Amino acid sequence: MDYDIIHSKRKTVAIEIMRDGKVLVRAPKRVSAEEIDAFVKEKEAWILKHVSLVQAENESTAEIEPLTDEEIKALKESAKYYFPQKVEEYAKQMGVTYGKITVRFQHSLWGSCSSKGNLNFNCLLMRLPTEIRDYVIVHELSHRKHMDHSEAFWKTVESILPDYEERRAVLRTDGGFLMLAAKEAKDGNRKFYTYMLRCADGSLYTGYTTDLEKRVEAHNSGKGAKYTRMRRPVELVYFETHTSKQEAMRREALIKQMTKREKEKLCSSTSRNI
Repeated sequence: MDYDIIHSKRKTVAIEIMRDGKVLVRAPKRVSAEEIDAFVKEKEAWILKHVSLVQAENESTAEIEPLTDEEIKALKESAKYYFPQKVEEYAKQMGVTYGKITVRFQHSLWGSCSSKGNLNFNCLLMRLPTEIRDYVIVHELSHRKHMDHSEAFWKTVESILPDYEERRAVLRTDGGFLMLAAKEAKDGNRKFYTYMLRCADGSLYTGYTTDLEKRVEAHNSGKGAKYTRMRRPVELVYFETHTSKQEAMRREALIKQMTKREKEKLCSSTSRNI
């Protein structure tokens, strides 16, 4: 079984299945390659199962159409009209007050309520049925009585929406695909880079970024890593392009573990060299 290894100061060996289905082993520096290989073989059934799950998820989400800027703008406009009216209606019914209402395009949260009563709603909710949008409103307004998810909090939600559990389940399933579409729209053509800089003293520094030009400027201006601030100026000598932050971080960690000779060989390659 193919897998990558990242050695660090950690105390235990751990296996991570990456978003692209690759297997990554994180291990203490003292653990040998033979011990790691034995550990991987022992966990082979678990690894194959989870790799299969990741691959299935990738296949199911590959057909999701990313939202366009125009679609996102239209959702925001609809949400800015919908939520203030509904929030006022439910707030009166629940006997609570609230502050400012904000509408955002997000791919991780459906809504939030601050300690000051300011409410935030995801414009993606406009792509879901009214009863689901209303559940999120009642959920956030219930935080005006209980700033947690205690039993008392859920009792408050249930007093307004007796079927809240069914609505919540729909939000988790149907809403999950919307979140994926949102993430695709956010990342879209976004690229991540793993790079190497040659510092003034001849040493090589490795990092990752979404903007190579700005990152090199930052290192040379002293706003980069502490290491390069002591060894300026720096020159970009190598980079690789990735489709996700996770992939770039994994590659960065692997390059950092290379010897100076291996790094120099990588820099001299013609396939990815700048």
